This record gives sequence, C-alpha cells and structure tokens, in this order.
Amino acid sequence: MSSINSNLDTKPDSQIFTNTKKRMIQIGQTQSVTSIFGILLTKKVTNLSFFLHFFFVIFSFLILSCDRVATNKFQFCDNFNEPLDCTEPKTENDVVYLDHKLFKKENPSYEDFGNFLYFTARETPGFRLVLSKPYNGLGKEAFRSGYVAYLKYGNSSERMEGNLFQNNIVVSFHYLGALLKEEFRHKGIDKSPFRLEDLGSISLEYTVMVPEMEQITKQRVVELRWK
Repeated sequence: MSSINSNLDTKPDSQIFTNTKKRMIQIGQTQSVTSIFGILLTKKVTNLSFFLHFFFVIFSFLILSCDRVATNKFQFCDNFNEPLDCTEPKTENDVVYLDHKLFKKENPSYEDFGNFLYFTARETPGFRLVLSKPYNGLGKEAFRSGYVAYLKYGNSSERMEGNLFQNNIVVSFHYLGALLKEEFRHKGIDKSPFRLEDLGSISLEYTVMVPEMEQITKQRVVELRWK
C-alpha cells in the first residue's frame, strides 16, 4: 500500500496555490471582457435609440411641413371658369392695362374713376385656395358659414363680395372700384380731379379666415396704366 501511495503524482501546496490563482485571474479577465462588451453594447443601443428618435423628429417635421404647404396652396387670380380653374393668374406685383378709350368721362373725378373700374373695366382682384380635403373635413354649410375673406387698401377694408366653393377649392374676389371709392371718400378726394398718374401703386392686403386653418395674410401691389 505504501508503495502505491509513493507512486502517486502528488503536487506541492505552492503549485496548487499558483494554479488556483491563475484560474482566478482568468475568470477575472473573462468577467472584465464581458463587462467591457456589455458597456459597448449598451452604448451602441443608446446611440441607435438616439438616432431613431432624431430621425423620427425630422421625419415628423417634414410631414407636418408638407401638410402645411398642401393646406395653404394660395394663388392670386382675378378670373375663374365654372370648374373654378384660374383663367387669369396674377402675382405679388402686377401691371394692369386699362383701355383709355372706354373711360369717356370728361374732367373725371376720383369717384368717376372708381365707377369706371367697377362697371366698365370690372377689375376684380381675387385668389384661389386649394384645401387638403373637401371643406377641411367639415360639412359644406358649416364651412361656408365660418369662411370670410377681406381685401384692404389704405385704411379701407371690405369683405370680399364673390365667394365660390367646390369641394376642396375656394375662390374669392372683390371689385377694385368699390374698394378704391371707399378709400377715396375716406381721404376726402372722391370729388377731386383725377389723373391716373397721380394714383400711384395700389397696395392690397388679403386676409382669409378658413375654418380648421390658420389665418392667411397676403400682400399684393397693382399698378394701373392706360394702354
């Protein structure tokens, strides 16, 4: 028995301690690597979440911007056909030529010129508006009752006389002669002698209040000339 015991491969205590220490170091290194990997993975997940959130914010902003553009498709226009297509498009700065031969009043006053614009030249500044959906999701009568548009020149503002509705299209117009006559009376020059050269540019302000939309305000300058 003593012979068998003497032949066993026994290890000294110091070597056993050394091997145990190595294993503990290896375990510690493994845990450290795992911890570092976990931190890196957490950072990647955090960065990915931030990127996705940032992308979502930008995407939402673009969608809302596109929606605002779609619901504010405003076009200056002075004449329309039956389907409410624009047949006389205008811009923010326009020159309108009037037939001098049709203005037959001798020694005309500013009031006479206003009447000429209203009854003969029939100048009607207006606009065409395309909605994102029919009547902005309201009933036709509810939409019509809540809709209003104004045209302003100087200190005079009038509710636009012509308003037409067709599903997602709205058009409004107003007689320029009526608005100018009101401003001429306000200034006290309606009975004064008139010359077109003295009138100067006409600065118009459009104010449109549409149900389920923000108020629209547009500026336009019109210059009248004889042809």
